[in-house]
Amino acid sequence: MKSYQGTKSIHMVGQAWQIRTMLKQWQKQWGPEVTITELLLQNKTNRCSK
Repeated sequence: MKSYQGTKSIHMVGQAWQIRTMLKQWQKQWGPEVTITELLLQNKTNRCSK
C-alpha cells in the first residue's frame, strides 16, 4: 500500500482492506473524533515549526 500526503489532501493506493486497516490505526492513534482535515492541519503546523 502506498499513501501520499499533499498540503490539502491524502491519497491512499491499495486494496480496500489495507486502507481500512490504515484508517483504523489512525483512529487508535488520534481518536475517532479527529477528522482528516484536522490531521492535515496538524501535520502542516508540524512541518512549519521544524
